[in-house]
Amino acid sequence: MNREFFNLFSTRLKQTLDAGTFAITGEISPPRGADSNLVIEGTKLIADYCDAINITDNVSGIPTMSSTACARLVLETGAEPIMQISTRDRNRISVESELYGAYALGIRNVLFITGDRTILGAHSNAKMVFDIDSIQALQLSSHLMRGTDFDGGELEGTPKFFMGSTFNPYADSIEMELQRTEMKRDAGAEFFQTQAIFDTDRFEFFMESARDLKLKVLAGVIPLRGPLMSRFMNENVPGINIPEKYIKRLESAGKGLKEDEARAAMLEEGLLIASETIKTIRKIRGIHGLHLMSIGREESIPELIKRAGLSPRIRKV
Repeated sequence: MNREFFNLFSTRLKQTLDAGTFAITGEISPPRGADSNLVIEGTKLIADYCDAINITDNVSGIPTMSSTACARLVLETGAEPIMQISTRDRNRISVESELYGAYALGIRNVLFITGDRTILGAHSNAKMVFDIDSIQALQLSSHLMRGTDFDGGELEGTPKFFMGSTFNPYADSIEMELQRTEMKRDAGAEFFQTQAIFDTDRFEFFMESARDLKLKVLAGVIPLRGPLMSRFMNENVPGINIPEKYIKRLESAGKGLKEDEARAAMLEEGLLIASETIKTIRKIRGIHGLHLMSIGREESIPELIKRAGLSPRIRKV
């Protein structure tokens, strides 16, 4: 792939990573409905602390407001969005159409994922598409960015994106995950977000194994709310493995307290665990930033950034 062609434009996230500045992205969970104010309010809460804001795409098959619409709302609020596209629910025609629309709406950062199976929500029996995976979606987008469709016809406006994808450092086969990560990089991914990091030793081992790939990596961090959430994630979210020691810390934090006090104590313990994780992650070679996933508690993102001693961002959109 001709990298020089794709460097004809830039986004704030790309500029941050290219400059070697430690990047911070935050994640907003789209509403399970049509209330745009929830997206706007969430964006305003974290925008001053993030270089870009990630919008998820129907995680675990739970229907939410479209990532394209949410990304546009983030943009209108004055921040820079990263729009996720899951290929689980789209064939290649739909992916191509979505990319045209996203670019027309001013969206420039796109993160491709294959997507989890639809195991939760009201449509757990919904038919999954999987016409193409995230690697093929990256290849598709890279082709379109050259200005022609697959029949060789000239596009009526060429989209240009800063493209990313994901990898799971806790995959059963590290070798296979490294191979897929390399394929994503070669297909056009210029940055990577990881699954939530809890076992930092395993993550460090993966990063050491991936050193020759020269990846720009944003390490994922989730502040836990309590033991019930933690056990649910272990059982239902692929790639998540929360150590029992953290679950016991959350249980101990709320033990013997009234409900409201216990909830507050567990939230605080979750922030402490996340802060400890961030401190360790920042010492690992090959890490270029953080991807903070709040799972509906956007107020935790500014708090974690403050505790980590990272400066608020100056928005230039």
